[in-house]
Amino acid sequence: MFFSRRRSKGSPGADAAEAEVTTLRDKLQALKVSTAQSTGRIVSPAKLKSASSVRADAAEAELARMREQMEATPKKKFLKFSCKIGWCSHDGNCGSNDGDLERLNRRLAVMEHEMEQMQRFGEIRNEMERKIAIVEQEIRQKYGSSNALDLVIVMDCTGSMSGWIDQAKSSIISIINNVRLVHPKAGVRIGFVAYRDFCDGNKRLQVQTLTSNVRVVRDFIASLEAFGGGDHPEDIPGGLAAALEMPFQAEAKRIVLVADAPCHGRKFHENICDVGLSDDMLYRSAIERSPDICAQMREIAGRGIDFTFIGVIPAYTAKMVKILQSEFKDIKNYDGFGREFRNVPLEKTAHFGSVISSSASASISAGLKRSVIASQSNAMEGSERNYTTHLYQVLEEEEEDEDKPSEVVVDVPPIMKLNWSDLTDSPEIAAVRHSLHFSPDDNVDWKALNLKHTQQKTKIRLSRSCFAKGAMRSAHALYDCNMKKYLVAKFYFGKAAQKLSASKRSLQNDVETQIVAKRLATEFSLSERVENGVDFISTCWYEMNNPVEAGLHPCMTMFTAEPFIDGEYKKYNNNKGWVSDDGLNLGETAQAFSHFTWQKTCGELMVVDIQGVGCIFTDPQIHSKDGERFGCGNLSDAGMEAFFVTHKCNSVCKALGLDSVKQSEADAHNEAGMEQDGGHKDSTKKSANKSMTCSCPLCGEITTVLRQYFVEAYRVGGEVYCKSCISKTKRSLRLKCSLCRKRFDYSPYWFSMKGIAIPTSCKNCEGGATKRSTG
Repeated sequence: MFFSRRRSKGSPGADAAEAEVTTLRDKLQALKVSTAQSTGRIVSPAKLKSASSVRADAAEAELARMREQMEATPKKKFLKFSCKIGWCSHDGNCGSNDGDLERLNRRLAVMEHEMEQMQRFGEIRNEMERKIAIVEQEIRQKYGSSNALDLVIVMDCTGSMSGWIDQAKSSIISIINNVRLVHPKAGVRIGFVAYRDFCDGNKRLQVQTLTSNVRVVRDFIASLEAFGGGDHPEDIPGGLAAALEMPFQAEAKRIVLVADAPCHGRKFHENICDVGLSDDMLYRSAIERSPDICAQMREIAGRGIDFTFIGVIPAYTAKMVKILQSEFKDIKNYDGFGREFRNVPLEKTAHFGSVISSSASASISAGLKRSVIASQSNAMEGSERNYTTHLYQVLEEEEEDEDKPSEVVVDVPPIMKLNWSDLTDSPEIAAVRHSLHFSPDDNVDWKALNLKHTQQKTKIRLSRSCFAKGAMRSAHALYDCNMKKYLVAKFYFGKAAQKLSASKRSLQNDVETQIVAKRLATEFSLSERVENGVDFISTCWYEMNNPVEAGLHPCMTMFTAEPFIDGEYKKYNNNKGWVSDDGLNLGETAQAFSHFTWQKTCGELMVVDIQGVGCIFTDPQIHSKDGERFGCGNLSDAGMEAFFVTHKCNSVCKALGLDSVKQSEADAHNEAGMEQDGGHKDSTKKSANKSMTCSCPLCGEITTVLRQYFVEAYRVGGEVYCKSCISKTKRSLRLKCSLCRKRFDYSPYWFSMKGIAIPTSCKNCEGGATKRSTG
């Protein structure tokens, strides 16, 4: 389903406009070739089409179709037909066709703007390439010799794990070789802990301490036998204690826990008590003397050790993993950076080696990136900002003003299972819904974004309890009574509640980040060479006069809201350069999208911290040259440089013709791109026939359409709306034009949701400048 804005056809100035389009396109192509030559590369013309030039192609094709129609059909009859179907609104008496000329003029303006941007981008790209070369040289000099990894595998070696022991023995050398292939200069030490249960005597723990001799580790694993294990839970804390006693020294450190059963303790596995898989009370005294596994997780995070859990039977260990991850995520290392907790359900042994290799490589890369960020923050000229500062540090470590009253700390609300029907018992509360929109114009100035602010009074029902929580925000069920839509409300808690929940600017930053990322996702998805279209969910923020009515703290007057997405969230990269590679899904589309946003905006912006369900993303971060925008996570140039230091251009980058900023990748990048040109038609057909999930730009509802419908709608200046919004936009009203006095239709809903003033004149009299949607 797609909804496109009205347009009239058949301009008498089409010939001249078409000629001007051709001239501008020739100039643009010449400029692009010149830019490619100035960087020492020859770039295939077929790869240089951006979203704007794709729309120019569509404009030319549309002109040709219009001319054919005009020749085959009497002019008057065609004009009446145009009016009848709604391409203009002059009751079949439209004698002016300047709308097409106006539309083409707008497209010409976009192309002229693109030409100016191309001139600037050549310089920006060369400057980024220079900076990356300096950073890489610094890394080689400062970190090359000390680049090291300490990896400890902690494995359940009871009777059910014989296949995993065999896989560890056969994979251990290839694991280390794969790590060294990615990080040739890295020094790798590996240790191994085999754990069982309290009944297994001196074989309860068998330990091989950290060593760089991988054959010693392989021989140790080969000597292990799968046996023992009294009750179902095993002595995981004992295994972790042995791992923590090892002499970790490297910058990159990781513990990998491989288990098919939880640890002892009812709270870690009470859901399986009814099938006889709980603790054996014979071990009660041993369990009570056992180390506190929650404290162990906090210690692991605090010592800067990454953690991977490989769940052999995920159903048995899910509750334990959730608790361990919560303990781990609450702690930051002394350097201010969090460490990674990776949960990988893996019921078959085949991927064991690749998961361990990718986890180990990720730890080395993360250590390198932390060093890069720290170096870049100190090197930023004229900057007084600490680019390694986290939002939690900003919230919790600001200098205290003695004259200020003590801060209010809002407790996290109780966590309950999500049940939308519970909202029927919640009171209706008066609120105002705020949203941001781009002006209906193809020409976006990425330096000075012109976003329109709209607001509507509404009534809401809100759940006091949350169904999920993060480090600083909790997620609540919400129902907008006016829109008749279920949404997810996100509130800040803790110290953040007082500082941010009452800060309109803070919430506006959150929504602005999402809207800008959504606009860039649309540009990305319009390319025929992108197989998987992506989108960001539409967000807004609400303001309540009295949050106490909803059972909330008085300071929690504002919150953001977005549609609910059911499914498993996946994180693809973050704002400090980390790139996901779990050995199973590389997220190439997400990495290419971040690269695309930088090139599309001529180095002004970069969208990172990409996460979501499938290709629907949410909660991004934007790095901007303007360091005052997009919140505390905006690392400006340092963040962009950190991304490119760790980014390797993939097949999607090459298909889009994105410029690599690493000289070492440049030649291979261009050769690969030239080879891919031959398969362009096949990839275009494949992407056109695929479905695409997107978020309605009016209300935010998630909808699914064919990719070709999405592209067609936006190419003619329209948008893709959900069924509900299409129905609402069809409810039009009639007004009398203040200039020609003729009546015209307009959609109150569309203008209200877009934050555009109600039109006073018809489209014809305004020269097509006003966008009007009437269903």
